[in-house]
Formats: sequence, C-alpha cells, structure tokens
Amino acid sequence: MRYVVHTIPFLTRNEDDLTLADICFRSLANSSPGASVVLYNQGFLTNGELREFLKDYQLRFHIIGEGKNVGIAQGRMACFQYIWSYLPNIKYISEIHVDMFFPKGWVKALVDFMDENKDEPMICPGILTSRGELHPEDKGKRAITEIPFPDPTKMSSLLFNLTSDKVLEGFVHPVLHRSEVLQAVDGYDTRFLKGKQGYEDDSLLLGYRYYIGLKNNWKPKCFMGVRVYHATLAQRTSLDNIQQEFDKNLQGLVYQYGVKGLQELTQIYKDNQHFKMVIEHLLGQI
Repeated sequence: MRYVVHTIPFLTRNEDDLTLADICFRSLANSSPGASVVLYNQGFLTNGELREFLKDYQLRFHIIGEGKNVGIAQGRMACFQYIWSYLPNIKYISEIHVDMFFPKGWVKALVDFMDENKDEPMICPGILTSRGELHPEDKGKRAITEIPFPDPTKMSSLLFNLTSDKVLEGFVHPVLHRSEVLQAVDGYDTRFLKGKQGYEDDSLLLGYRYYIGLKNNWKPKCFMGVRVYHATLAQRTSLDNIQQEFDKNLQGLVYQYGVKGLQELTQIYKDNQHFKMVIEHLLGQI
C-alpha cells in the first residue's frame, strides 16, 4: 500500500536476531510487495552490511542511523521525522519489530478500519506470542499449544483462524498510526524520554488521550479482524543498565504529564496496578 510506511528501530545482537529479521521481512514483502520501510540502524551491522542483508527483499528500504543504539523513542521518532520530511503525503505509519510474522492482508485490513473510523488516531491488531498467548484478550494464558513458526503457510492459516470481527480495548505492537495525528501530538517527545527503553508507548497514548479529549474517554483499541505473530522476545531487556534506562523514561513521563497523566494511564490499563503503585510512591514523597 503506497500510503503506508513501516518503521523499525533495527537492533540485532547476533545471527539468531538476523534469522528473525529475515522471516519478518519475507512475510512483510509477501503481504505487501514493494512496501516502504524506514529503518533506523541501531547496531550489530554496519550500514553497508545492512544494505547487503536487505538487498533481496521486495521492499523499499530507507536506512537512517549509523549503527548506534540510541534507544526506542529516539529511533522511532527519527523514523517519523524522516517520513514527515521526505514522504509528506503518507497517510499511515506503522511500527513493526524484527520478531514479527505478518499474514497476507494484515495492513489493508487495518487501513480499512482506520478509513471507516476517522476519529481513531491509531489501531492495533490482535497478536499471538511465542508463548501461545493471545493479546489483548488472554494475556498470561497459554491458548495455543503448537505454533508452526516459521512455516509461512501454516502460520498464515493459524493467524487467520484466530481472527474475529470484534474490536477490543488494548494496546499491542504492531500499531498503525494516522500520520497527521501522530505529528500533531509530536510522536515520542525525546526531550522527556531520554532512556533507551520504557514508557514511550504510555507517553504516546497519553498524547492521543489528551488530543481526542478526556470527555471522550479515548482508549487504544485492537481490531481482531487481524492477527499478527509477535514473539515479544523483549530483546532490549538483555542490554546493560536496562533498569536505569527505564527509570530515566519514567522520570521523563512524570515530568511530561505529572501525576494526573499517571491517573489517566490507570484508566487506560484497568487491570494493571503498576501506575497506581507509582502514584502512591510519588504521593508518599510529598
């Protein structure tokens, strides 16, 4: 689809990660031949090595970055800014990861949903994880015991059989953004998100919630007519000093939105006690 660009902060640590990336890009090319991908190179391969790795996929790659891990928010935001500067007519921007498998038609179905629901700033599909969990509806519950990854035919069939016509509250990756709204809320504000990982999604969801208006009680949604495989390997959590990086972004989130913002996140994540605990900790310091 010519009016969708996919973005990815491309961090690989070893050959196993490159194998996942190969499966990801092959499935993306099979589902959307000739699709555009803005890729921020965050390490393991040089830009020259990365170009060689990517040359045989039927995708249009735009490589930015120099092989340094600048973090998720910084990498994603650089991808967004590249699109807004050089591909200004793009209507939708997706965020993808190297540990994903995409079935045919996934992006068209999400675009059709957004075209029909013009007040929505973004939409997610449902996902199947490597643990056999179905998100957003069954986190923590192993619903699928045998996952035929990486067989593309069997994976596509399984993912199709796990779809429905429902729309559920929830947030997962991949996610498809309406570009003009993403730009209006300034994407990931890296003035506050200085850590390499953590809370960047929460910051963006709050931006959307305030943009749409609190009176509308907006929450992120998943269109279950699409199911994508996302292994959710959390590769970045294996990096050095990761807790310090999380703490930096939590501090930035509080500076950006205050306790009121954290209270709004407790409305978005009804079943998650984390932000309630953070609020109690902050209030206990007063």
